Amino acid sequence: MTDYVKAIVTTVVFLSTFATNIPVIFVTFHSRRFEEDSVAKVVASLAVSDIVQGIITACCAGVAWSLQPGEQVPEWLLRVIYSGMYIFGLCSVWHLAAVSVVKCTVIVRPLTHFTIFTDRVLRAIICTIWIMSLIISGAVVNVGVIDAYFRWIIMIAGMKHQNTRFVSAFAVINFVIATLIIMISYIKVFLVVRRQVRSTPADVLGSFGSRTIFGSSVRSAKNLFVMCAA
Repeated sequence: MTDYVKAIVTTVVFLSTFATNIPVIFVTFHSRRFEEDSVAKVVASLAVSDIVQGIITACCAGVAWSLQPGEQVPEWLLRVIYSGMYIFGLCSVWHLAAVSVVKCTVIVRPLTHFTIFTDRVLRAIICTIWIMSLIISGAVVNVGVIDAYFRWIIMIAGMKHQNTRFVSAFAVINFVIATLIIMISYIKVFLVVRRQVRSTPADVLGSFGSRTIFGSSVRSAKNLFVMCAA
C-alpha cells in the first residue's frame, strides 16, 4: 500500500466519522423526547467523543498529506495526536458502557428507570467520564515520555514512556472493565426478555408467537452489542 493510498484511507476514516456522528447529534438534540430519553443524552455525548476522535484522525491525515515519509513531525503535534487517540478512545469505551447500563435499566425497570437515572445523575455520569478521560488518562499518557514519533506504516503517532507497562496496563484495565459492563448489561437484557416472553400467555402474544418476539429481541440486542463493539 503506497503512502498516498494510506493518506486517502485515513482521510476517508476522518470524513466517515463526521458523516455518521454529526447527524446523530443533530437528530438527538432536535428530538421531542430528548429531555425524557436517558439513553439519547449519553449517546449524544458519545457522538461528541467520536467526533473529537475524527479530528485526531484528521491530524494524522494532515501529516500524511503534508510530509514525506521519514520527515520530522513536530513533537507537540505527535503528543496531541497520541494523547487524543488514547484519551478519547477510553472516553468512547466508557460512554458505550454507560449506554449499555442505561439501556439495560430502561428495559429491566421500565416504570422506575427515570427515578434512577435522573438528569442530575446522568450529568454526573457524563461529567465523570469526561473528567476521568481528560485528566486521569491525560496525566497517565503524558507522564514519563521519552520520545515521540510517527508510524508511517500505519499512519498514527506513538510515544515511548519510561513506564510503558503501566500506560498499557491502564488502557487494558479500562477496556476490560468497560467491556465486562457492556457484556453483563446485554446478558441481563437477554435473560429478562426471555423470562418475560416465557411467562406471557400465548393468547396475549397473538399471531406473532413467543418464538418470533423472542428472536426479534435477541437480534436487536445482538445488533446493539455489535454496534457498541465496533
